[in-house]
Amino acid sequence: MRFRIPVFACTLAFACSAHASESYEPEPMLKAPQLVQAPLLSGPDFRIVPEVAVRGYMANFLIDTKFGPMRADSVEMLSIRISELPAMEALDQASRTGAFATALAARAKKTGSAILNVVAHPIDTITGLPEGVARYFGAQWDKWSSRAQSLSDRSQREFENRGDPYRAPPGPMTALRDAPPENPLPHEDTKNRAWYARTGNEVAREGKRYLQFNSQRRAMAELLGVDPNSSNTILNEELDTLAWAAVWGNFSAGTALGTVGGTAASVMSDTGKLNQYVLSKTPEQLREINEKSLLALCSDDTAVRSFLRRGGFTDTLRTALIQTLETLAPKSGCNGLLELAAKTHGEVEARYLVNALKLIAQQPGVHGGELSTAGAAIVWRTPASKLILPLPVDYLTWNTDLAAFFNRPSLRAANKLVLIGGEASMLAQRALTQRGWGIALRAPYEGAPAYAINGEFGTGAL
Repeated sequence: MRFRIPVFACTLAFACSAHASESYEPEPMLKAPQLVQAPLLSGPDFRIVPEVAVRGYMANFLIDTKFGPMRADSVEMLSIRISELPAMEALDQASRTGAFATALAARAKKTGSAILNVVAHPIDTITGLPEGVARYFGAQWDKWSSRAQSLSDRSQREFENRGDPYRAPPGPMTALRDAPPENPLPHEDTKNRAWYARTGNEVAREGKRYLQFNSQRRAMAELLGVDPNSSNTILNEELDTLAWAAVWGNFSAGTALGTVGGTAASVMSDTGKLNQYVLSKTPEQLREINEKSLLALCSDDTAVRSFLRRGGFTDTLRTALIQTLETLAPKSGCNGLLELAAKTHGEVEARYLVNALKLIAQQPGVHGGELSTAGAAIVWRTPASKLILPLPVDYLTWNTDLAAFFNRPSLRAANKLVLIGGEASMLAQRALTQRGWGIALRAPYEGAPAYAINGEFGTGAL
């Protein structure tokens, strides 16, 4: 970690003049070794495309794997995707051997191969929002936040049906709106309707199967040490397919997966950084526990309920945010944080808020401080009145939006520190120093990704 304390030697008039004439810069293309350490650049089953675009202060990686290309929209997401590869290999091997292969083959003969194409396409309707976490610092946050909420609602409905091999309406309350016509065409098979949109004994039967599917899926995720809430579409397809195979074949997915040797065996012996607390609980148990924890910290039960149901957070990320919030024990600001979290869109933004709290938690003397928001960013004031601004970004560049953000009156303080998870351009560092900020680059926090130790950004940009 590099740390700088500014010298308060300029007058306010001089500072304002300097701000008026300052320069701005575009986000760069960087070489991958400038951003991450060597183990994340290549391995037996993957390689990283060397040229990396920075978008919205986050690095956008392309990973070439034997399972197909994968994207990672931050250094943290890159490390997560690389850690999931052995599990993907184990699931692929399991699908071609033993009980899984038998069940899949039998089901394919009975219903046709189309039923096995679970979640065959990613959610591609969520477009138009700025990439990365740039909108946290933009002047148009209010405009984007309302749109992000409606999009995240739709995304959440899509993910709630993930793994169901039947084409489903958005949810049980709307199932009857998609009732089949009285005289269906020959190709309009009622089996393509969700289980909760059907009638008679089939409802109970399919509902039971769906509960079994979720249980089988969690069992495999726990055994492999991967997040059952992962946004990795390839991993999810494998988990979904094998979980349904176990339901169809009436066997334990965890037991069958445990018989796979080689890569699978090595994966199962090390669950890595995954939160075992999350794996040991059902989604229903987690929601109940998290709600009780939040109600002890926050006074707005409506904000609590909204956070538990909306935004870009999975159960895993919600739990991480709540646990870190409990560690910090803020005297105020919990309600505002939950309102902000409920408006997040996607995993990268959700992880940004979680990591922002983790950055604060690593600093001395922060327990019991005051939490607030500046626009849509978290600000922490310690009991000693020190202002801390956590920025868990990969690479900070200086632009008009960022300049306007840092010129906010709420960020004026004599003693203030900005914690940057990754790196910052020299122009950004100079602009922050001129505004009186102390700067910590590659600031440590729990679970921080393996950033490059010496990026040499001054001469290495492409």
